Amino acid sequence: MNKIKPFLLGAVILLVFILATASAWIYSSIYNAMPQLDGNTALYGLNAKVEITRDEYGIATIQADSRLDAAMALGFVHGQERFFQMDLLRRNSAGELSSLFGEVALDYDKKIRVHRFRERARAIINKLSKNEFELIKAYTRGVNQGIQRLGANPFEYLLLRQTPVLWQEEDTILTVFSMYLDLQYAGGERELSLFAMQQSLPEDLFAFLTPKGTQWDAAIDGTQMPQATMPTSFPASISSKEFSSDLVVSDLNNSQTSNKEAQASLSFISTQLTEQNFVGSNNWAVSGALTKTGSAIVANDMHLGLRVPNTWYRASLEYKLPDGSPIKVTGATLPGTPNVIVGSNGHIAWGFTNSYGDWSDVVLLKTNKDKSQYLTPSGFEDFTQRNHMIAVKDQKTVEIQTQETVWGPVIGEDKNGNLLAYRWVAHDTNAVNLAHIKLETATNVEQAVKIAASAGIPAQNLMVADSQGDIAWTIMGQIPVKHGDIGELPKDWSTGEFGWKGYLAPEDYPKVISPAQRRLWTANSRVVGGQMYQHIGNGGYALGARAQQIKTRLFEQQAFDEQALLDIALDTEAIYLSRWQELLLDQILTEPALSANPHWQAALPFISQQPLMASVDSVGYRIVKAFKSKVKAQVFKQLESYLSEQDKNFSLKTVRNSLEEPLWQLVTEQPVGYLAQDMSWQTLLTESLDQALNEITEQQSLADATWGQHNAAEIKHPLSSAIPLFGGYLNMPAEPLPGDGFMPRVDGGSFGASERMIVSPGHEESGIFHMPTSQAGHPWSPYFGKGHSDWVAGKPSPFLPGETRYTLTLLPY
Repeated sequence: MNKIKPFLLGAVILLVFILATASAWIYSSIYNAMPQLDGNTALYGLNAKVEITRDEYGIATIQADSRLDAAMALGFVHGQERFFQMDLLRRNSAGELSSLFGEVALDYDKKIRVHRFRERARAIINKLSKNEFELIKAYTRGVNQGIQRLGANPFEYLLLRQTPVLWQEEDTILTVFSMYLDLQYAGGERELSLFAMQQSLPEDLFAFLTPKGTQWDAAIDGTQMPQATMPTSFPASISSKEFSSDLVVSDLNNSQTSNKEAQASLSFISTQLTEQNFVGSNNWAVSGALTKTGSAIVANDMHLGLRVPNTWYRASLEYKLPDGSPIKVTGATLPGTPNVIVGSNGHIAWGFTNSYGDWSDVVLLKTNKDKSQYLTPSGFEDFTQRNHMIAVKDQKTVEIQTQETVWGPVIGEDKNGNLLAYRWVAHDTNAVNLAHIKLETATNVEQAVKIAASAGIPAQNLMVADSQGDIAWTIMGQIPVKHGDIGELPKDWSTGEFGWKGYLAPEDYPKVISPAQRRLWTANSRVVGGQMYQHIGNGGYALGARAQQIKTRLFEQQAFDEQALLDIALDTEAIYLSRWQELLLDQILTEPALSANPHWQAALPFISQQPLMASVDSVGYRIVKAFKSKVKAQVFKQLESYLSEQDKNFSLKTVRNSLEEPLWQLVTEQPVGYLAQDMSWQTLLTESLDQALNEITEQQSLADATWGQHNAAEIKHPLSSAIPLFGGYLNMPAEPLPGDGFMPRVDGGSFGASERMIVSPGHEESGIFHMPTSQAGHPWSPYFGKGHSDWVAGKPSPFLPGETRYTLTLLPY
């Protein structure tokens, strides 16, 4: 026994030593992955000294003699602070997540490989102009030297037990392709859903459920589109109860795996990069005739999935043109690319919203009997076979084959087993270029509009203002020219009647410059009509409610400053939902009904509050929103079940925006024959209210069931759930957020304004910039989380970087 005690003591000491050593190593590895903020460091390829200063928020100011040196320095700070984020973006579009996360990502990679984005990225790199290639080359050198100068690999790789793979020039193109995947449909999902509806429903019902226009339309040119007409009758299959509404939704999150860090990160990938969240980007501008300074003002909210770190990295670039002219451009950069995405250069300020134009088409293929060939206008042709080798962490490489046609890759089959191909702007070599960077040196809106027509990005609504007081809107990105009435449904292109014939000439681009109304606005809905609309098409517009509310606010005033535009950005009045509030008060919460339902009496004071606001303390808004959601689910339950039974390609979420107005018409007109025979419209409405109230009061009183409680922030690091005990420190606080989807302030837990920018070119010192999370990618950074509280509270924070706190000098060698 006496001999055992010394042994046990020695074992305990050894165990403590091992744990202490391991803890010290982990601490050292994490600490040494901190970016260098002060001092000097030499970079290979740099032409002259570059100074990088940061303020207390970590916002970087890069002072360089040339744009190439500025690109290298930006790559350096991106590589040091955001490399894991950049790595996810390039692997996401290349279909290479499995090599980082293992089998859990394999199905996703297989789906993405059909697009061959890495191969396409290489082709684009080879076609870039010399100046564009040199810019990406300099940026790539900066990224790789940034990651190599860290004292240890970014902490995410420690958790994943991986080593970072150096950046390549083509990875910058892949970063943009990831934005294509985020902002546009990668597999024709909406078009296939519309096709399922068109093939399965009577013509008048299909037209009713997919209206061309609504009362909420707020196009900047005042155009209106036809609204839906209620069908005179409904097919029995819609009101039948033979179909189950319990649909199975499969995605990466459903995969069974014990690899917690991989599962956590794949949850991020599936929800932030590939799924269609409710849309919510806004931008607007007012001309100098409405401002004290005479300079126009632009406001921009780009709404995306939110995570730690944020999508954007704030920076100010100061450099000289070859003729010696100084340039200073400030705004938000996208780690993985060398340019300022949105911002101001003192002459112009610009921002984006997703355009939701029709930038792709599904092609119905006619094949021979064994499907080895497909019919084209020139006759039958063989499919092009593509082999893909997918590296899988800790497993053997997986080989898959995909097929391609002259129009694009084969993406699946229709309900009859016929093959489908996909024609998409993202597949062409002009899909990505660096023309966007020319905005940094543009001096007026006319120049910006011309640049937009040559740019290769996922097509966006460009909103631009200049220091001379002019404002403009146009589409930035490539616009395909189509022949034949292709519309929004899949077509057979084998006869030559339908197809694409190149891209729109710059002089034909849709644009509005210096409008007489002195105001412009976009919010993901239809922006223009007529011939301009014909060029853009409809790729799944948002309901116009947000755009209409912004328009209303803009015309309520005749003079503006930055704060006035911020007030519009933070507007949470529920104008769209107010009619649902009135429906509750007028048709459901009647005196007899209140007498029979005491719990409704408790809800009445909350529901009656005016105006209805999506504020954090509002109980009434939460009730009305929950009621409307329950009604929508009930009204379309059988329709969804029926269409899903008819066609596996149908997805309600891809067409849900177009169903908003038909929903209201159904609820208010209450047609006979739409609902099942044992269900009345009044019963549906009252049951929906009961369900909503029961759900939000399940474990609390009604007074405690605020909107902020339901709409709390869920802004997390993709790997936080895989880190026991300490993972939560990587996330932002779960604070209540005001706002929702049908108002200017769009906030939805893990989805919302990835930035708010309000700036008048030439008056940047008065500008406002909000960004969630912070600049930092490292949790021990001195500015981790700084600035986030301003974003939450809507407190004005400066557009320009503040007083210098850190200075890093880059030296050539």
